[in-house]
Formats: sequence, structure tokens, C-alpha cells
Amino acid sequence: MVCADLFPKSRRVYWKTYLLIAVVSACAFALLYGSDAFEKAYELSRHYEAWQLDELFSFFVIATFALIATLVVHERHLRAALVERKQAERQAENASRYDGLTGIPNRMMFQEEFARGLERAKATRTRLAVRVIDIDGFFAVNDAWGHTVGDGVLREVAERLRGVLRKGDLVARLGSDEFVVLFPMVTEQTDDLFRLATRILAVLREPFVCGDREVELTGSIGIAKYPRDGDQDTVLLQRAENAMMQAKSSGKNRYALYDAGLEACRRQRLAAESDLRDGLERGEIVAHYQPLVDLATMRPRGFEALARWQHPTRGLLGAPEFIPIVEDAGLSERLFTAMLQRVCLDTKDWAPDLTVAINLSPPQLLDSRLADHILALLADMGVPPQRIEIEITETALLLDFDTARRTMSALREAGVRMSLDDFGTGYSGLRHLRELPIDKIKVDRSFTQRIVGDPQCRKIITSMLHLGSALGMTTVAEGVEAPQEADWLRSQGCHLGQGYLFARPLPPEEALGLGGLVAL
Repeated sequence: MVCADLFPKSRRVYWKTYLLIAVVSACAFALLYGSDAFEKAYELSRHYEAWQLDELFSFFVIATFALIATLVVHERHLRAALVERKQAERQAENASRYDGLTGIPNRMMFQEEFARGLERAKATRTRLAVRVIDIDGFFAVNDAWGHTVGDGVLREVAERLRGVLRKGDLVARLGSDEFVVLFPMVTEQTDDLFRLATRILAVLREPFVCGDREVELTGSIGIAKYPRDGDQDTVLLQRAENAMMQAKSSGKNRYALYDAGLEACRRQRLAAESDLRDGLERGEIVAHYQPLVDLATMRPRGFEALARWQHPTRGLLGAPEFIPIVEDAGLSERLFTAMLQRVCLDTKDWAPDLTVAINLSPPQLLDSRLADHILALLADMGVPPQRIEIEITETALLLDFDTARRTMSALREAGVRMSLDDFGTGYSGLRHLRELPIDKIKVDRSFTQRIVGDPQCRKIITSMLHLGSALGMTTVAEGVEAPQEADWLRSQGCHLGQGYLFARPLPPEEALGLGGLVAL
């Protein structure tokens, strides 16, 4: 942008015009009066002495110098404005090419640099790698603690990535929690490529401290290489993203190289996610009920509702076939709502002393609106809060203990029961059991299945059962599959058992038909 765009041309050059007029006037005066110009001027002033020309001349001289000084000052202002305008243009250009949150290049700048880097690689017959990095579980951080903490995590991720890269590597933020690294390969060997991926995974596993919060996360990395995986920047970037999705579906916290077979897997995954979203809308999520059996009387005291997908073409699908898609696609809240609605419909006319447990994902427990949402839905469905039991895991308590306690207390005060699932596999302490409104603890199946042949495991289970009983909590053993296990648990004072020994998860009409179970 030039100065003419800021100020009219006449204002930009008018001071030069005045100076030119002054010079021309002086030359004209000298030509008219010759060498005795000053004498002529003196005689003229004497002849018209009454006009006080000397005062007018002095005023003219002073006014001329004042005008020149004003023009000089104004010229400086013009130059300063031009400098400010250029600085603003540079800042605007930087804002369009750099990420405002992390300060690293954004998608636009990365695409420009990627295109140039690819052209250099083609011209010099060298190789190039692009890797896409996604932060596992980042959306749960925003849901649990808000965007302020989430923004702090993203800034720290950018700093850590810059800290492990070589000179000449480029890191950029593509958007949300997704980053990308451009990696020129010196040789055909991929050792450096894999070593860098391993270092990135290691620095992402280190806890993120944001204020008084400590967040633990992992990353998934997808890698595509030129020329092996393509010779166009858009193709290589897409294939690196496909590889990243494969790393996620393989368990997260790992890296994956692009494989042509990933295209079909990715298309299947996207189709399954779209299908699941439609299934949630169509009400295809159903509940099957597994009884919790009183080990003393062998009669059901309640049930756990387990999600199943009644697919229109594939039939009834178990949780392992769609729960990973639910978690990756951020559909946990919708699934929980669908399950709660289904349970209310299925159990509305069941005996009042039967409870039904529904699993809650850890991030949901940290939603301040959760208690109101559950209680409003129960009121709309006409189901008493005492019918419902919410099962949580110890992971939820570690995310934000105080928020979890407030949510649990609000639900418990309204009559909803609370159960701690998978007890013994996490980091629960006496503080958790003492301060939280927990009605029931469930010993994880990994302990129950080792009752017969592992004396140390039996000691651990006995300690957990005695602790629960001492705190006035109902104790449940999961995964009971053999009569010997049930007998031993009964002898140790365990209240309830759950497992295939008693019944598999059943449709609601079959679960309601369980009038009693035969004692073993």
C-alpha cells in the first residue's frame, strides 16, 4: 500500500508546490528589476511608506517560515502514518498465516510451505514425510474443565513439538487438536522418522499442568511419505490423516505408516459412524439386562443395563462392536440419554425394589448439567429416581474429584443410587469411599476369575469386601462363572454376584420373567 492510498495526492505534494511558487516568484522579481532589485524594492517601500510595506514584508517572511515548518511537521506525520500502515499490513499478514492461540504456522501457511517443500523434493530427487498428530481424548478436557484449560494444553503441545523437531522441520496447527509436521528426509532410511515419532509420543504422555490442574493425555500419529504414498500435497496430507485414524483405532498412543488398505478401513469406519448416528436417531439402541443376584437367596436384586445395537441389516451388535466408535465420535452423551430413555420405558412397571444400573462415561460425570438432565428425563418418563443406579469408574474421580462429588451428591440427594464399578483396578483411596455418596462397590472380574487358584487374589478380595461392609456399602462381585466362586464369595460376606453363572444379559421381557433363581 502506498501513501497515495492513505492521503489525497494534492495533500501529499502541496508543500512542494508552495516551495516551487516561492522560487519562481523570486526569479521573476530578479528578472524584472535586474541587479538593482533590492534598490527598487527599497524605493518602492519608501514610496508607499504609508502602506507599511516593511511590516507586511516581515509578516510575509514569518508566515512563509511558519508554513514551511507546518509542512515539515505534516510530512513527518504522513511518514509515521505510512510506517504504521505497513506495520498493520505485516501484522494482518502474520495473523492470516499463524495460529492465534499457539503462535505456530496455521493450515494456510503449512499448505504453502508444503507445496514449496514438495517442489524442492521433486527437483532434488529427495524424500519428504508428513505426519499428522491428534491429541487423544482432548475433547474430554474441554468438556470437563472448559476451554481455558484446553487452550493451555494446546499451547503446551505446540511448545513441546517445537522442542523435539530438527532445524528445518515445520510444525503447524491444522485446527482444533490436530497438528502436522513436515519432515524432510535426508536419506531413504526411516529410522529418524520413527525415532521422532517415538519422541513426540513420549513428550505428549508427560502431564500437562494448567493452573491447578494436571492433565494426562496421549497422541496418535499418522505418517505419509513422498514419493511412496503420493506426489501431491493434498493427497499426502489426506493419507497421513488416514494413517492417524488407523493409529487411533489400533489403541491410540502410537504411530502408523500409511497403508493402501487403510483407505477401505477408513471408509468403513466413517460409514459405521454415520450409520450409528442414524441408529441413535431411529432408536435402534436397546438395553439387555444382566441380573445382580443375592448370593444368600439366589434371587435377583437388580440389573445392569448393557447397550446393544439392533442393526437393521447386521442384527444385534454387542458393545465391543460399536462402543469404540461412540467414544471416538464423541457420542457418549447421546448414547447415555438413549439408554436412560430405553431403561425408563422397559422398567416402568417393574417391581419397585428392583434397581437398574446404567454406565456413565467419565467425562459426563464432570458436566455440571448432568444431574438436572437425568432428573428431568426421569420426571418426564414417570420413573422414580430410586429405580436408577449410575455406575461410574475410578477414572472419573481422578479427572476432577470435587466436580464429581458435587454431581454425585446432587443425584444421590434426589434418590438416584451411585455405584463404583471396576473397584480395585484404578486409584481409589479411602478418601474417595469416605467422601463420596457411594451405595455400592463392584469387585472387578479380573479378581473374581482368579479366586480358585490364586491365594493372594483371595486376600485382596477379602480386604475389599470387608472394607465395603465396614463402610455400609453393598458389595458386588462381577464375572462370577463357576459355583466354587459363588460359594467362596458367599462365605466372605459378599452381598451380590453378577456373571454368566446366573444369567447372560437378557432382553427386557426375559429379564422380567426371572421370578427366581435356583440355589446352587
